[in-house]
Amino acid sequence: MTRRKKTKKKSNENKKGKEFLVITKYPEDYKPFDIRANKPICYKGDPIKGETSSMVCQEIENIEFSTRVKGKKNTIDYFAPNNVGILLSIANKALIKAKNIYKEKINPDVVNHFEDYDNMSREETIIMKSRIMYDFIEIVQVGIVFGYTALEAFANLSIPQNYEFKADINNKGITEIYDKTAIERWITLKIKISEILVDIYETESIKNKKIWSEFLEFEKLRHEIIHQKSITDTKFYQRYLKKDFFRICDVPEKIIAFFYEELHGKQKTNALWPWIINVESGIPVSYEYESEHFEIIGNIYEGRKK
Repeated sequence: MTRRKKTKKKSNENKKGKEFLVITKYPEDYKPFDIRANKPICYKGDPIKGETSSMVCQEIENIEFSTRVKGKKNTIDYFAPNNVGILLSIANKALIKAKNIYKEKINPDVVNHFEDYDNMSREETIIMKSRIMYDFIEIVQVGIVFGYTALEAFANLSIPQNYEFKADINNKGITEIYDKTAIERWITLKIKISEILVDIYETESIKNKKIWSEFLEFEKLRHEIIHQKSITDTKFYQRYLKKDFFRICDVPEKIIAFFYEELHGKQKTNALWPWIINVESGIPVSYEYESEHFEIIGNIYEGRKK
């Protein structure tokens, strides 16, 4: 168990650095245990200097509760979660449930909705089917909203602190410059993905891909849920019953996979990227290991010593 020391910049800055558990020596030996976890970082010696050292470190977070057990601090240690991975996990679990409800209770190719139910009146039958539809709509919307939020988090976290985005205002030659904070707050996700992330990750245009039209449709679904200022009917729910609907719901992972695949060939990775199901995600590698920036604070057998 190691801790990376934090360089003191301000008097009120937290002096405690991040804690890591050394999982293995080589990245090829690492086995992902949960897509919601942060990716580990592989620190390697500088090959130019002939250094061959290597260690794969998984970040640890801990919470110290006020409750004490047998006079000892009651502290929970856990591997740091990935913000985007958590959001994608919520979306994926919701959509799996929605698919099961559709398959078992709604799909008109399987379910006879004119079927008579013994000992049930017409009113009772409609109530039963209403609850099925309400459950389906509720879970679908959880999947859409959290999937879209995962994309927003991915985009915002991808923007470097010193990045600036220049936008031409109304084609009048007036340019506005947005820093990271302004981009996160004022720039639409559509522009973040199609212009800013494409620039940051140096990829080809995503607008030329099929995934882009799917994203626009997915975004419309999300906006219909969030921006319900005045609702005259609820017919937009019926869109959830189209046979190709769930293809659109896979957009968040497809977008992230696009940037991963574009950079994978360039041998680049990003520590903030989540593990993506069915995609072989690389472990970030850093050649900036300096022993003076780390201190040993314990081991996996005896725990934390400091």
